[in-house]
Amino acid sequence: MDLLHKFLNIILLPLTSILLLLFMPPFLLLKFLFSLKRYIFMENVAGKVALITGASSGIGEHVAYEYAKRGARLVLVARREDRLRAVANKARQIGSPEVIAVAADVSKVEDCKRFIEEAVNHFGQLDHLVNNAGVTKPRSFEKVTQFSDFASLMDINFWGSVYSTHYAVPYLRKNKGKIVVISSTGAWLANPRLSFYNASKAALLSFFETLRIEFGPDIGVTIVTPGLIDSEMTQGKFLPQAAWVPAETAEGCAKAILDSTCSGDMYLTEPSWMKVLYWIKVLCPEVLEWCSHSIYIYMENVADKVALITGASLGIGEHVAYEYARRRACLALIARREDRLQEVANRARQLGSPEVIVVPADVSKAEDCKRFVDETVNHFGQLDHLVNNAGVTRIELFEDSIQFSDYASIMDINFWGSIYSTHNAVPHLRKRKGKIVVLASTVAWLAMPRLSFYNASKAALISFFETLRAELGSDIGITIVTPGLIKSEMSEATKLSKAKATWILVKSTEGCAKAIVASACRGDMYLTEPSWMKVMFWMKIMCPEVLEWCLHLTFIKRRQTSKDS
Repeated sequence: MDLLHKFLNIILLPLTSILLLLFMPPFLLLKFLFSLKRYIFMENVAGKVALITGASSGIGEHVAYEYAKRGARLVLVARREDRLRAVANKARQIGSPEVIAVAADVSKVEDCKRFIEEAVNHFGQLDHLVNNAGVTKPRSFEKVTQFSDFASLMDINFWGSVYSTHYAVPYLRKNKGKIVVISSTGAWLANPRLSFYNASKAALLSFFETLRIEFGPDIGVTIVTPGLIDSEMTQGKFLPQAAWVPAETAEGCAKAILDSTCSGDMYLTEPSWMKVLYWIKVLCPEVLEWCSHSIYIYMENVADKVALITGASLGIGEHVAYEYARRRACLALIARREDRLQEVANRARQLGSPEVIVVPADVSKAEDCKRFVDETVNHFGQLDHLVNNAGVTRIELFEDSIQFSDYASIMDINFWGSIYSTHNAVPHLRKRKGKIVVLASTVAWLAMPRLSFYNASKAALISFFETLRAELGSDIGITIVTPGLIKSEMSEATKLSKAKATWILVKSTEGCAKAIVASACRGDMYLTEPSWMKVMFWMKIMCPEVLEWCLHLTFIKRRQTSKDS
């Protein structure tokens, strides 16, 4: 027997590879033709009955809407009855002829029996079962203290689908029905800090693959492995380390799920580009695991850390606060406008920040900077991130400047405000091996006309914090951010018009904030956002004459020409 195993070990892999090379081309052609046929003769679900678990939000909610658009009758199951009612009402408006909502907990076998029986008693049939209910709890395995906290993941994600399916099978078999299983790419893409979630989804995948073989053609089984889908589970509050991954919309995912189910597909990965990662795992798992470890483990987790943000009442500062909040950081928000700060603080709490304090202050005053750093440390007992964001601008040609005192505030706030804050924060940041995020600007090296004082203040910031980075060494990380034109009060239409910059592409504040926090957590030295602005930097290095000529022609000469005409 051992000899036979040795023989098979040697011969089977090369022999199979040769046979696959011969077999795959005609098989793929045949598979394509069958998928084309299934797409053309896609199942019509109008009047059919679909039962959806976890239908109160996220993928389940939007799958319900997709069935409703196609005229299916619905049974919606979840724990939150109020949310279920809202989803049911919307499903009726969209086109479902009849909807019932059943409040139930899929982790309880008696609840699963009850909602299946209620569905069949009400409608007299069951055609589709969508096993969608799921929860997650990100935590490094070493930090787990109570395993009972994680038992619910397997109870809901795996056993909930098993119980529902067990009671639904007799009715599905009568109608040659279908089961839709919402697994996850986490079943085969081992994302750190999600070990229990990944295990529950892998169990689902294996269980329903086995079940598909047992059922044969009597009941169709479509296994869905979504990537990162925009839902409650994928708010930064729950998955702080995955904020850099592009999330698919729940609406788009739901449409793909129903199309795939009605076509009778065995598998669906959404978004489809995630399949590439599966093939990387198959062909070179070492590379994928190394990348995953580097990205997730070495990227700082800011949950329960303390971030102090200046200029947090609007613009980039406001959205940086929201991004930290999604990652469950505690926040100290600083700005002059207390009413706006309170609004930002309330929103940050809703997004997931465990604790937020508001300190009205003027960063151009050294005593205010000392006060808000002291208040933060006294309240939280620590300081981990300092975000020097407060800034102002004034758009005017240098020749038109009359009172230099009008421009002193630009240097006082943009430059000195960051210096005062940093000076008081450094001792506390050093204790925690903390980080400083400095909001400079691309205009520090891209000399935009009419912004001479603003440009100078931002250039001073870069030079100062580069020097500070050399002084502090590895004790405190410093990320210098050079944003381009970002949507905020500073880039409102009137100011852009005054600067003759209305044609420049404006980056969303949310996207910029997300990139800033991710960059700080990675420990990057520099970030330019949007990244295409780096081209301008290289133009300045390689051909400064051309860049300056273009800027003068675009922002100065054209204005003078229009005036003359």
